[in-house]
Amino acid sequence: MIGTILAILQIVFAVGLIGFWIYFFLVENKDPNQEEWYLKHERSFPLPDIGLIAVCLIVAAIGLLLNQRFGTFFTIVASGALFFLGLIDFSFNLQNKRFTTKDMDAYMSIFIVAVALIMGLLCLLYGIFNF
Repeated sequence: MIGTILAILQIVFAVGLIGFWIYFFLVENKDPNQEEWYLKHERSFPLPDIGLIAVCLIVAAIGLLLNQRFGTFFTIVASGALFFLGLIDFSFNLQNKRFTTKDMDAYMSIFIVAVALIMGLLCLLYGIFNF
């Protein structure tokens, strides 16, 4: 039961990552008010986010739903990638004072960091107790 719930969360997170990058390239990347340094930083993340995290989450979810051992393995791999994503975003946003503004970007940044770290923790705990 827990594996099925986690698998659903993994799929939701993977789809959310892909959706974020679609939004970024269609909207945020074209916003003339965005600073070039911020855009350069963000443009370095689609490959690891989609090519590593989203793929690992989807493979993990399939494995968990099929009750296969590779599901737990990829859940652990995804947890490390999620922790890295959450911590690098936290560090970048903190250093660049992106948490201190009161606009929607600050709230979105806080949400992304929190969800990545919480999802990373859930995946790690599941992996530890089920490997």
